[in-house]
Amino acid sequence: MSEAKVLGEPFLALLQRHIINIMCFDGGPAARSANGGKRAVYNFSAFVVEIGEEWVAISAGHIFNDLKDAVSRGAELSEWHIDDSIVSTKPERPYPISLDIHQDVHYIYNDVPGMDYAYIKISYLVRAALSKQGICAVPESIWGAEDIEQFSMWLLIGTPIKFAHLVEGEAFEKSHATIQIERVHDVPKGLEDTKFQRLYAKVDFSSVMDQESRFDIDGMSGGPIFGLRPSTDTAPYEYRLIGIQSSWNTKDHVAICAAYPYLRAIANSLG
Repeated sequence: MSEAKVLGEPFLALLQRHIINIMCFDGGPAARSANGGKRAVYNFSAFVVEIGEEWVAISAGHIFNDLKDAVSRGAELSEWHIDDSIVSTKPERPYPISLDIHQDVHYIYNDVPGMDYAYIKISYLVRAALSKQGICAVPESIWGAEDIEQFSMWLLIGTPIKFAHLVEGEAFEKSHATIQIERVHDVPKGLEDTKFQRLYAKVDFSSVMDQESRFDIDGMSGGPIFGLRPSTDTAPYEYRLIGIQSSWNTKDHVAICAAYPYLRAIANSLG
């Protein structure tokens, strides 16, 4: 049995409380044509980090790069939301946020080949609403520690598209996946060796509860990778933030952008 299956829900909840989804609608002609006249609903994996006095939502840069490309081709994006329902015990409706994709999203995508990062500042009111529902930001003690090499058991968390029912006018139904991944040091087949050094890992699909076969992890880009090590304290493991899931080879390996360099750069820019 995979180690991830025996971690227990109380411990996994400590990791999952950092997870959110970012959502928006696309009312452009192509989206409506593909959805029977309804707007398309887009859902992206993300997580919350505390940097100084700010809370920010972290995700993958290629998501917003693709959205900007879609806008240039006629997509009409509106009604942005942050959703905590995948991990909340008493989920509320997604929280509307004011977001201009050109002004409010700070992202890097292939400025140096391999870099794939994005962040959005979370307003005080949204932060209060998320906190009320049990969402916690990853503190600097978790993302800024210098001992991550000791945290060798890795977990990827996110919301696969396969696990989401997203239709305008209907109740949204989503669930997350927590998957054990194993670091590899050679660049896997189907993934590129980029100038910006990324991390790579093999996906252990058997580690997903009640999942006996492989599934499509599209939609998990932007989700966090946490590293674990056994603890002598009350919790069975300590954890650290390792990185952000960037891409995969559509088979069984993922590429990861390390979290610390980007979060430290954000901290410096925020002063």
